[in-house]
Amino acid sequence: MRVLFVHTSYKFRGGEDTVVEEEINLLRSHAVTVDLLAFSNAGDVAASLLQLPFNFRSYKKTIRKVNEFKPDVVHIHNLHFAGSASVIYAIKKCNVPFVMTLHNYRLLCPSATLFYNGAIFTNSLKHTFPWKAVKLGVYKNSKLVTFWSALSVYMHKISGTWKQCAKLIVLQKHSKKLFLKSSLGFTIDQVVVKANFCSPFLKKAKHEGNYFLYVGRLSNEKGIDILLKAFSTSNLSLVIAGDGPLKDHVATAVQHHSNIQYVGKLGKEAISDLMAQSSALIFPSVWFEGMPLTIIEAFACGTPVIASNIGAMQTMITNNYNGLHFKAGDADDLLNTIMYWQTLPAEQKNEFSTNASITYNENYTPDLNFIIISRIYASAMQHKGNESYHLL
Repeated sequence: MRVLFVHTSYKFRGGEDTVVEEEINLLRSHAVTVDLLAFSNAGDVAASLLQLPFNFRSYKKTIRKVNEFKPDVVHIHNLHFAGSASVIYAIKKCNVPFVMTLHNYRLLCPSATLFYNGAIFTNSLKHTFPWKAVKLGVYKNSKLVTFWSALSVYMHKISGTWKQCAKLIVLQKHSKKLFLKSSLGFTIDQVVVKANFCSPFLKKAKHEGNYFLYVGRLSNEKGIDILLKAFSTSNLSLVIAGDGPLKDHVATAVQHHSNIQYVGKLGKEAISDLMAQSSALIFPSVWFEGMPLTIIEAFACGTPVIASNIGAMQTMITNNYNGLHFKAGDADDLLNTIMYWQTLPAEQKNEFSTNASITYNENYTPDLNFIIISRIYASAMQHKGNESYHLL
C-alpha cells in the first residue's frame, strides 16, 4: 500500500500539522509506504493568495510527485493558499483516488472557523454565496481578501471540484451535519467521521501539581480572554503553554497576575509532564472545534478536562464523568466550574482521571484509528459508495 499525503503547513504550527505527522507515523508503523507532498504558507503569501483559485506551480508539482511516487491513494489535508484546489485537478489527471480531511469549515465560510468578532458566525451556512461574511471582512479583517477566498471556494463548488473527492473525512458528527446541510452537494456516504488520535503518553496523571493547564494556540477563538479573565479574579494557579497572535496579551497578563505562568511553546514530552501533574486541563474555546488534539492528549494522560459546552467538546467531554462543562464564552461560569472542581474530594477526582483514560482507550488510540483509516482508503480505492469497508 502506497499513500501520498498532501498538506500545506501553517505560519503558526497547530493541531492540523501535528495530525498529519501522527497519521504518517501511524501508517508507517503498520508497514504502509507513505510520502508527503508539502506546501507552505511561510513564503510569498500574496502570490499564493492571487493563485488561490488555481495555483499552476502546485498543479505541476503535484503531477510530478504523483508520477514519481505512484500512490494507490492520496490523502489531502490543508490546501489553503499555497496548495489550492489545483492539487485536486492534478490528482484527477493522474487518475488516482483521493480522500480529504476537512479540519475546519473553510468550504462553508471564508472565516474557516464559523467565528467572527468574538461570537459564532453561521450566516454563511444560509446562503449560496457568503455576502455578509465578505461585507464584514471575516477573514483577516479584509473585505477584499475575504471576497477572494470566498470566490475561490464558490468557483470550485459550482464546478464540482470538491465533490470529486472519494471520501471527505470530518472529525466528529456535528461537523458532518453542517457539511451535509450545506449547498456543497456532498452525499451522506461521501462524508465519513474519523476522530483524531494520539500515541499513548508515557506520563500518567498524578495530579501532584496544584495548578490548572492550558495548552494550545493563543488566539481569540480559543477563548484566551475568557481564560485570563477567570484566573485573574482568583488565586488559582494557571500554566499556559503555546504560541499564537495573542502571545503578547498573555505575557501582559502574566506581569499583572502572579498566579498565571506562561511557559511558551513546548515539546510533547514537556507537555506530557505538565498534563500529568496538573489538576485538570482547561479548554475554553468559543468556536466549533473540529477535534481538539489537546483534549485527546489529556485523556491519554488520564487528565480530566474542563471545557466549554460547544461543538466537539459537548461530545468528547461527558459532564461529571471525564471532565466538566461550562457555558461557552462565560468567564464567570468557568471560574464557578473550577471552584466546584476544587471542592471535589480526591477520590472523586481520581474517578474522573480513570474515566479520562477509559475515554482515550475506547476512542482515540492509534490502533483504532488505523482500522478506521484503512477502511476509508480501501473504500476510496474501490470507488464504492455505501458498501462495507475492508481492512488493508
